[in-house]
Amino acid sequence: MKRLLIITTVLMFIVSFSLTAQITNDLDDFMSTFETFADDAAPSIPMLADVGLRWSDSYIGGFPHFGVGASLGFIVVPIDDIEGMFAALDIAIPKELKDLGGLPVPANAVEARIGGFVWPFDIGIKAGYLPEFAKDAMTDDVAVDYKMFGFDLRYRLVEEGLLMPEVSVGAGYTWLEGMVSTSVGENATVNDGTYNLFFSSPDVFFGWRSSVIDAKVQVSKRFLFILRPYAGLGVSYGISEAGGGYNADVTTDAPGGYSYWKDKYGVDASSSGAEYYSEANGAAFRAYLGTSVELLFAKLDLSGTYNPVSGAYGGQLNLRAQF
Repeated sequence: MKRLLIITTVLMFIVSFSLTAQITNDLDDFMSTFETFADDAAPSIPMLADVGLRWSDSYIGGFPHFGVGASLGFIVVPIDDIEGMFAALDIAIPKELKDLGGLPVPANAVEARIGGFVWPFDIGIKAGYLPEFAKDAMTDDVAVDYKMFGFDLRYRLVEEGLLMPEVSVGAGYTWLEGMVSTSVGENATVNDGTYNLFFSSPDVFFGWRSSVIDAKVQVSKRFLFILRPYAGLGVSYGISEAGGGYNADVTTDAPGGYSYWKDKYGVDASSSGAEYYSEANGAAFRAYLGTSVELLFAKLDLSGTYNPVSGAYGGQLNLRAQF
């Protein structure tokens, strides 16, 4: 999982490059750029919902057991999933991304979990966003945003014993959206062969919106009173939209104004920008492995994730109080 310096850099999404785009004037190219991004991003979007509520205990115990904490994490979207987007914009993939194996996307969450009643289950809830200090860490030409909300339910199948590990199965739901944008630095025009959209010094952005359904199985075992290693397998399916567009002061000479572009092409245009999103549904498989260090009620948890199908990988750090 790379050196600690790289992990820290990815967690804060300090991207040490800026993009410059060659904007085409053809509407078909404008739309195909973001369709390419949606197609390429579909297998990786569900992985972004994996941050948060990954606790080392496969089951925390029934009520009144509970815990609260926070997680920092990242997913690296593989080079194969982003090269089409860069090629569509005539942008060379930066060496920094090649060294990482893809595009790092940050995620974080505050979370809570409480044990259930009667039956051996627990319920968790999480919410996340990108704080201002992380946004401020970006270069002047690059901006990012991220929001997430989710919950899960886990049921214990096997109770932990002297030699027996604890095993649980779980299911959950996560809603998330994100965006990365960069300044183009010049005026642009997009036309359909007859009419035009005029952009004043636009920012180009790529974004995603997704509802992710998830299922997982996890095994864990406590050792030496302070360590709890664990491993799990999961599968997620994202019902998603992905795409992007330009943020700018926009004018148009089309009859009917901005509605012309929506009605005829599905491009949402207004005086502040234009965007085009398309379906990006897809499944993601993952295997994860980690351990926690437990001192009284405090637990520090570190884990890594890998998708054997797409090659996406990531990691997360969780600190929580658990009672």
